[in-house]
Amino acid sequence: MNQSEFELQFIKILKINNIELDDSQVQNFFQYYKILSEENEKYNLTSIKDLKSIILKHFLDSIMGLKLFEEASKKNELYKFDIIDFGCGAGFPLVPYKIYNQSIGKINKIIFIDSNSKKINFLNILFQNLKFKNNQKIMTLHSRLENFNSTDLSSKLILVGRAVGEINKILSNIISFLFKNKIEDAIFVYYAGPNFIIPKNKIVKFYQPSNNIKKTNDVRFEISGKISEYSYQAKKISRKLAVFEIKNLK
Repeated sequence: MNQSEFELQFIKILKINNIELDDSQVQNFFQYYKILSEENEKYNLTSIKDLKSIILKHFLDSIMGLKLFEEASKKNELYKFDIIDFGCGAGFPLVPYKIYNQSIGKINKIIFIDSNSKKINFLNILFQNLKFKNNQKIMTLHSRLENFNSTDLSSKLILVGRAVGEINKILSNIISFLFKNKIEDAIFVYYAGPNFIIPKNKIVKFYQPSNNIKKTNDVRFEISGKISEYSYQAKKISRKLAVFEIKNLK
């Protein structure tokens, strides 16, 4: 498919959903589609292959979810704190949102983590071909979130996930990561399926050894979540977005 054919269908869908992009952003999405299609022939990045489905289910859905989060939070958190997309696969949802909103990543880091080295290699190829106003803060990492150690993260984090597993296991891995890296607070933005039921608020305890061998320091994290719904394509497609606040109660 050539670029003009891509743009014809892409811009039509954008107009239906009141999304405005400039020429350079449209060019980035075409490059994304082109490279995704080429690399998907070599190894499995996505089971979705036709253009319209990629635009709707990958590109547009990624934009709409984080757009809803940003509009609802009203705290400019996507611009202040480091953002981690873990289990990021082929870059959804954070790469499409970064193309849409190139203001993120100016002062905060954007980190993509996946345990599949081929998917991280794909992202490295992709970022070599995309043109951002600022891409010096973008990082890729072949790892699992719970194994990631860093001394260079913001005091609060934004974590993003899309179809990355069972929710209680995901939350447990997030808590382990926060505890290991001494992160006090985090927000987890989770693109949920249609039948998703949000877990009840809870407190998770970790036991940190102290200098006194007869005593351990009890570290507690509080998890509270809320769920929102968004729709697009003239309300023909509906999705759920869960947002979890995770705080160290000290």
